[in-house]
Amino acid sequence: MSIREEVISLQKDLVKINSVNPSFGGKGEKEKAEYVKRVINNYIKKYNIKNYSLSEYNVVDKYNLERPNIVFKIDFGKEKTLHIISHLDTVPEGDLRLWDTNPYEAVVKGNKIYGRGVEDNHKAIVSSLLLIKKIFEEKITPKYNLSLIFVSDEEDGSEYGLKYLLNFEDKIFKKDDLIIVPDFSSDKGDLIEIGEKGILWIKFKIKGKQCHGSTPEEGLNANIIAFNFANNLYNYLYKKFNKEDTIFLPKYSTFEPTILKNNIENPNTIPGYVEVVFDCRILPYYKLDDIVKEIEEFIKNFDFSEYIKYFDKSISPKIEYEILKKENPNYTDKDSDVVKELSKSIKKVLNVNPKLCGMGGGTVAAFLRERGYDVAVWGIGRGTAHQPNEYILIEDIIKMVDVFYDMLREV
Repeated sequence: MSIREEVISLQKDLVKINSVNPSFGGKGEKEKAEYVKRVINNYIKKYNIKNYSLSEYNVVDKYNLERPNIVFKIDFGKEKTLHIISHLDTVPEGDLRLWDTNPYEAVVKGNKIYGRGVEDNHKAIVSSLLLIKKIFEEKITPKYNLSLIFVSDEEDGSEYGLKYLLNFEDKIFKKDDLIIVPDFSSDKGDLIEIGEKGILWIKFKIKGKQCHGSTPEEGLNANIIAFNFANNLYNYLYKKFNKEDTIFLPKYSTFEPTILKNNIENPNTIPGYVEVVFDCRILPYYKLDDIVKEIEEFIKNFDFSEYIKYFDKSISPKIEYEILKKENPNYTDKDSDVVKELSKSIKKVLNVNPKLCGMGGGTVAAFLRERGYDVAVWGIGRGTAHQPNEYILIEDIIKMVDVFYDMLREV
């Protein structure tokens, strides 16, 4: 097969394997990991690859499901290793009415492939696998060893993925290795992400008093408290923490309410309990602990009574919070080997001048950077990850293969 045909073939096989993260109701990554191993073993046999290791670091999660992590390394006898890290899990397909095609059947239209996961993160899986093909068919002399890593659980914090894999970091990584995470996209491939904002997910538990909808004076409407509390906190945080940094996309910290729910299903009951979740992405100028302290003060000073007309005046609302995720901001040195080497190959292969950037989204690079590793997050795509009608251009995957190949070969 040509490389274009193989891109299509791999994407079609991967898309039909539903690997939605179990935290979102899926069955996990096991079947997709088995497929990736079959492809690798076929390449090993086809190209008679020697001096390799194919290791698994699997773990059983809280749902009693096995979560796979694969490390395939080819030892070319070099001091340094180029690692390319892909993730196997996907997010759910969402509302099927918004899809023009079956999300679990890859459809080729012109130069586009549609399907859940084709960009996030099959572009990484496919370009990694096809790099093996290109290396051995072109018969190059690599300047680095090659390590292809496929992890689970990226979409929900990496507890069973990269975080777990770092228990074995001495077997896998060295501090002077080059590490790329192809989990970022720009349509020209000219952006290299070297920093990520801090992440704070915080759930507010708002307790009032449930009662009949016709007698609000007998209860305390947790909805009204939640609506106004969330709106006021939203405006307060954006005003208080308003610094900007143009290296980041977007250039400001964000404080967005994302979940609002109560347990009432009938229209004639006033809810007594509501949960509101905020997703905060914080520039490195601020400490996450300081954000939390400001939130604590805001809760203490929040006066609910000005927003509600009728309620049981014998009780007061209770607002508590739970931190769901807390990850500090992270950086890679702009003068690190991986940034310089990747920049050079991007310029040579794609004929564009790469620019460095930061972002609010989180990738597995964060956990490696915390351990002192230099990581570049890069890829080519049209920004359709997590969306209905997710797609990737076939030529963009081929370009990614060519960039990785240029980094690896001796000039």
